[in-house]
Amino acid sequence: MGEIRQRRLGRTDLMVTELGLGTLDTGQVPEGKETIRLALDLGINFIDTARIYEGSEYFIGEIIKERGQKSFYIATKTIKRSSDGCQYDVDRSLRLLGVEKIDLYQLDDVSPDDWTEVMHEKGALAGLKEARELGLIDHIGISSHSLEVLEKAITCGEFETVMLEYSAFYQETERLIALAKERDVGIISMRPLGGSGRVSSLRTQTRAAEHELLLSPAMLLRYVLSNPDISVAIPGARYPSRVRENVDLALTYQPLDESQKRDCEAQARLLF
Repeated sequence: MGEIRQRRLGRTDLMVTELGLGTLDTGQVPEGKETIRLALDLGINFIDTARIYEGSEYFIGEIIKERGQKSFYIATKTIKRSSDGCQYDVDRSLRLLGVEKIDLYQLDDVSPDDWTEVMHEKGALAGLKEARELGLIDHIGISSHSLEVLEKAITCGEFETVMLEYSAFYQETERLIALAKERDVGIISMRPLGGSGRVSSLRTQTRAAEHELLLSPAMLLRYVLSNPDISVAIPGARYPSRVRENVDLALTYQPLDESQKRDCEAQARLLF
């Protein structure tokens, strides 16, 4: 079996597999640990989690304990907005993951109203900077659904990575992805398949269709991976079968050309 291609995660200089694993729901099912194990066994080296993802950090920590070492990159997140709250979450993550240092810690889901608070001298960014100085984390990132916040995060120079939504259903971030590439900020693409609700609906439609639809989960992932300015896409997966499908695509896909991308976007508009 081949290896998943790697890309540089901006100025972190981490070389991450272009296909990662998002674990929003992974810790909520008994198969969750098997899902994470399979992702690692198949060569994925970037796993995204968060303090508020139920069971996720614990499952990842259990797998690290089983294997006796950490051979992959962990990105986790805090929704806390103060320095003290953020540092509490870093300590909690370290204990659950069972590691001495976390590769990437991110401020999670920052809104325009949150921006001033997290950037304050006693805000969450200051807490992450202190954690970095203490050797508890290596790199600092941010996630947001706000185009305004994402642009500020990319241009302010404080964040090494940004996590944003990008898919055939949502292309509004393409300009910011290109801007991040110019500023050497790593791009983590969340919801590359458009979100679990759309994927479930799409799978149902595909099974019911008399012919294969252009838009499929595999095609949606191919769409995102075809953007060379993305560092890593992190489709979420509860079950091992979904991980295997995603890895199979990552090992075999050819990038879409511009005409194929426009076709995907047009069908996405028609279906949803």
